[in-house]
Order: sequence, then structure tokens, then C-alpha cells
Amino acid sequence: MFTSTRLAHLLSAIPRQFFRQSTERHQADRYVKRCTSWQLLVTLVSGHVTQALSLRSLATFSETLSPHSYHLKAGPVARSTLSDALNKRDYRPFQDLCELLLRGISRQQRKEVGAMVSLLDSTSITLRGPHFDGWTAATKTRITQGLKVHVGLDLAKLAPVYVNITPANVNDLSDALEMPIQAGMTYVFDKGYCDYNWWHQLQTKGAFFVTRLKKNANIKVLHKHSTVAEQSPVMTDEVILFGKKHLGGKRLNDYRETPVRRVVVEREGHATPLILVTNDFARTAEEIAGLYKDRWKIELFFKWIKQHLKLKRFYAFSENAVRLQIYSALISYLLLHLFHRRSGFTGSLFELTVRISHVLHERPATPELRDRRRQEREKLKAAQGSLQL
Repeated sequence: MFTSTRLAHLLSAIPRQFFRQSTERHQADRYVKRCTSWQLLVTLVSGHVTQALSLRSLATFSETLSPHSYHLKAGPVARSTLSDALNKRDYRPFQDLCELLLRGISRQQRKEVGAMVSLLDSTSITLRGPHFDGWTAATKTRITQGLKVHVGLDLAKLAPVYVNITPANVNDLSDALEMPIQAGMTYVFDKGYCDYNWWHQLQTKGAFFVTRLKKNANIKVLHKHSTVAEQSPVMTDEVILFGKKHLGGKRLNDYRETPVRRVVVEREGHATPLILVTNDFARTAEEIAGLYKDRWKIELFFKWIKQHLKLKRFYAFSENAVRLQIYSALISYLLLHLFHRRSGFTGSLFELTVRISHVLHERPATPELRDRRRQEREKLKAAQGSLQL
């Protein structure tokens, strides 16, 4: 009885028709005779899961796809062909697929948990050296050179719901201004996203935010919002107004007449308290402080992606190849996340990744096959008993 491999189960969350249509729309496989975009996707996902460290090891692993090429629609790829594909296959079908999986996870999360919390931040992918300087030097900053991955991470399941890749010199706020805003979502971010008009836009579209308030913020305290308990780390919980009428010259401050909430939290081991601002008047001050504390979980997500899906070394050096590898790593994470939920595996995502990396080509037995094997064992035991008599 035929059963699919673990790799096929992992890839089953990808709607192949959507990927094929996206490939045709972007003409990514035009004039391609070897290593189509789909085959490149299967090879890269396999490489991320098995932590292939080089292009040679990736090509070597692709040889193991040969016995399963009929069902996977992917087979062995020579190293030179793989290098050519990374530099020439359009990355946009990978981007479209990543965004589709993100939307699917976001919808599922809303059904399960209702109002969601999204942690916003970005991480830099450092790309320096003679192989990268040709296309990264022009957009380098004082701090880094390369690309920047902007992410919105769902707090409940630690799965991304928004991703965008930009040059290193694109400010976090500039990317956030183009990000789609979901009503009912609570966005948690740091001071890098400080813009009163964007905060007002979040509120206008039915979203909430929690962030830090700058020390030099011009504010007016209206009244207390809640009484603070003695043992609570929260020092004050107040309703305030922003005093600035203009922002950065002639821009009017859209938030100047709308009250917001300021929560001051004592920090253990720090002389200065943490000053938070939010438009959420329903949560308690402790819950607001807890949301901002959870913002560091997105840093753990960035660390996980870079360490376990190998985003510190790249198989090729062109911008197209790097974007392909980043998008395929994110797709791999999303596929592992979906597989983790479907399989009912009780361990962590890391434990699942380690286990599945060793059995990618294993074919798990179906319930019917297990029943048949059990019946055969019982018949064998009965026959052995008859012979002993």
C-alpha cells in the first residue's frame, strides 16, 4: 500500500496550482529546461530542514530525491545547474507563496484565538565582502550592510503573519507605513516605530498598539486611569494627551486631541522605569506591561531562523539568490509550523525539525497498513503455536 514520504507530507501544505500560476505570471520558468522553480523550492526546503551548509551538500542531498521524483516532481540537480537556478530563477513566486502561507496562518489564528497580538521588529542579514559589495554597498548604513527582514510575529503561536524584505537602509517605520493594518490586532513595537500619526492611523483602523514613549515626549496628564496595587511593578497608570501640534516641521499631529494611556513600570536592575504608551484602555496595566515584555520573543524567533534554518551562510551571492534563500527559509518555517499543528506532535518545533530531518524520505505506515501487519503477526503467532503442538 502506497504512503507519502515525510517530505511529501511537509510540502502538502503548498497549493501547487497557486505556485504554478505565480510562476507563469512572473515567467520564472521561461526557457527553463532543467531545475524548474518548483524543483528549486523542493531542493531548498529540503536543504533548510537538513541544514545543508553549502551548495555542494545541497546538490548531494538532491540525489536522494531520485526514488521519489515521480510524486515530488523534483529530482537530482547538479551543482552547476543549482547555482545557475539560484541566480536566474525569479524570486517573486517564492515571495507570493510565502505571503499566501502567512495569510492562511493569520486567518487560522483569528478563528482560534480571536483578537491577535503581533510583535513588530526587523533583523539584519549582513552581506559584506567582494561577492556582495556590488549590490549591497549602495544601501549600507552606519550599522549594517545587506538586507533587512521585517516581521510581524503572532504572540500566541510564535508564527509570522507579516514578512517583508528590504535593503538595509530602509527604516523600520518606513516599512510599517506600507504594512496592511488588521482591525482588532494589537501591535507591540519599540521606539524605532515612533510616529504619532502612524499610531493614530492604527487606532483609526480599529487596531491597538503598545510601545515605549520617548523621554522628551511633550505630554499633558489628564487623570489617573486605574489605581495601582502595592505589590505591582506598575508605578503609575494615567490618561494623557500629546502636546505637540506639529511633527517634523509642518506636519500636523493627528493625535494631538485624542487621549492615550501612559503606563510607567519599574524595571528590576535599572535606575529608570519603563514608560509605555497605548490606546488600549481595556487591558490592565499589568497586562500592558506583560505584552511589551513579550516583545523579546521575536528576537528568539530571529535567532531560531538564523541558527536552525542556516541563514548565516548563502549558497550564491547575487541579490536574487539571497532573496530566494531567505524566502525559502521562511517558507520552511511556515511548513514546519503547519506540520507541527497537523501532526499533533507534543514536543517543540526544534525537536520536530531535528526528528523530521532524519526521516525525510521515510514512508509512515497508514492505519490500514498497521492493521494488516498486526493481523499478519497474529496469524504467524497462531501458526507457530500449531507447529509447537
